[in-house]
Amino acid sequence: MDLLNREVVETLMEQRGKGPCISIYFPTLKSGDGSRQNPIRLKNLLAQAEEKLTSLGVKGAEQKKLLEPAAQLINESIFWTNQSDGMSMFISPGFFQYYRIPLHVEELVVVTESFHLKPLLSLLMSDNQFYVLALSQKNARLLRGTRDLVEDMDLSAVAQKFEETFLEELPDQYLQFHTRTPRRGDTRSAIYYGHGGEIDSVIKERLLKYFRFLDRELHSLLQGESSPLVLACVDYLAPLYQEANKYPLLMENRILGNPENLSAEELHNEAWEIVQPYIQKKRDETIARYHEQKGTGKTSNNLHEILPAAFHGRIESLFATVGIQRWGRYDPENNALHLPEEPMPGDEDLLDLAAAQTYLNGGTVYAVSQDLVPDQEPLAALLRW
Repeated sequence: MDLLNREVVETLMEQRGKGPCISIYFPTLKSGDGSRQNPIRLKNLLAQAEEKLTSLGVKGAEQKKLLEPAAQLINESIFWTNQSDGMSMFISPGFFQYYRIPLHVEELVVVTESFHLKPLLSLLMSDNQFYVLALSQKNARLLRGTRDLVEDMDLSAVAQKFEETFLEELPDQYLQFHTRTPRRGDTRSAIYYGHGGEIDSVIKERLLKYFRFLDRELHSLLQGESSPLVLACVDYLAPLYQEANKYPLLMENRILGNPENLSAEELHNEAWEIVQPYIQKKRDETIARYHEQKGTGKTSNNLHEILPAAFHGRIESLFATVGIQRWGRYDPENNALHLPEEPMPGDEDLLDLAAAQTYLNGGTVYAVSQDLVPDQEPLAALLRW
């Protein structure tokens, strides 16, 4: 999967108000007929985008210019040979990005004043996201997971930086670190080689140096994420990494044994057993605090209050209902909210907007069914102030 993180969401949100923003989602086939069906599906969705642009008054020549970067992919056979479960594309004047996503998504074309991010946000919301760091003598892997999904993250840039940092030590028999060339179905990971069993003082110091380096790089790679991190390694490596670690949410329990013998799915299943009680407890505590603070001005289920609070970073936790949209327009500079009876051309999903802004400003977003939202409203927010 193409790496999705806070920076991606920020880049997409920056296009808000810069012209028509076209969001396209569709499921993709990974093999077999996928190389033929996927481009046909994209062609049909681009035709839908043309119709929506026409309804907004965008002329044919401008439509073609906007959609041309995506249209060029239709005949790119190599592009369609390496797919995940879903595809997202984002198009606006002078801007085009696409992301393969490990999630089946329904076909969707949205043309508004901002990109429609809810399907992407479901992969990033911290209500059920976690990481797994799998360490062995031969391999260092970082996986990102949710309750239902897991993906290997690309550590090739970390491997390159390691080689530059430890260049003089690489010939030593105890320390080698490199990356495999990614292949379809393969993991992309950084490799560490050492000698197992008893760890003498020299090897211990070098392991600590390596683990401190890895810890620093993880902080940079995760970009301030507040999701749990589960360590998977053999017994003698665990205390060394715990000594080097500064990540605040490293779980006390870990996956036992050599992770080399475990697939991504097996690591995911064992990690979920560790983090699920933590995530559930955190969510339950947040709901309890919401009910305790009702009537104090620290909670809201009113979109008129939640939207400006999201833009100003006042939301600590937001419960957002999955599968519900509320179309309208919001001008944060003038705090002007327009909620028409029926969706109008150019309207955006304001629930999506509130969730994205809360996420970008460091709040926790719980994407749940409506019966789990406090007060059973589409949105409910616990405010910082």
